[in-house]
Amino acid sequence: MTQKTILVVDDDPDIVLANRLVLESAGYAVEEADSGEACLAKMRASRPDLVLMDVMMTNPLDGYYTTQQISDDPNLREIPIVMVSSITTSQYAAAFPTDQYLNIREFISKPVEPEVLLEKVKQYL
Repeated sequence: MTQKTILVVDDDPDIVLANRLVLESAGYAVEEADSGEACLAKMRASRPDLVLMDVMMTNPLDGYYTTQQISDDPNLREIPIVMVSSITTSQYAAAFPTDQYLNIREFISKPVEPEVLLEKVKQYL
């Protein structure tokens, strides 16, 4: 069986490191991106099997806009995205569009317990 690759998109290096440790210990390969722009570049260079996407990065809705761009790209739109963010408990909560379609499989609020993260990754691969 081929090792699955997870792209962790988050501008917080501590979150990225924690996710990397959890995912690699479970046998996954991990790629990183710290912005929506870097995410798209990585996805186009080598398609990951799953994306864990933060919302608030270079701007409060960076991850949201990035998922829209992924949806518009026929070569990327089938890659599952799990949004992992603390936007719902931030001052930007009202700015997050809850009435629009997002090409995501699930929204998980930070912080995420390692067991929950692994469960969701397994579920969507």
